[in-house]
Amino acid sequence: MPSKLGAVFKFVTEAVAGRESRDKYHVAIDLDCGFLLFINSEYYDGAMRIDRSDWPEMPNPESFISCNSGIRYSRKDLKNVAISPCGRLSDDCIRRLHQHISNSYVMPIKDVNVALPAFRVYFAD
Repeated sequence: MPSKLGAVFKFVTEAVAGRESRDKYHVAIDLDCGFLLFINSEYYDGAMRIDRSDWPEMPNPESFISCNSGIRYSRKDLKNVAISPCGRLSDDCIRRLHQHISNSYVMPIKDVNVALPAFRVYFAD
């Protein structure tokens, strides 16, 4: 569902490094292949800063979209997970995120190769 690029969801995940499970915000990039990015309250190398002008529903004054790697979830992974829609990134933020990923020095090329085509489809619609 490329039209969902930029949608924000919150759900408990076990994909957080160093933790068993945690309630996390995710930004949809390409839901057809289950590719999302974490939103973090702290900066990590390569992350993109956002504020409430980028995502009005954001609980903190600022957060960071993790661009050091994407997260992939299968339908099976999410089958019994309670997923809460939490708004959408602004169009300006989506454009900046596209540029940020295009220029990323930390995101693995396999993730860049999933993200950039999803942005192209999004912008073509």
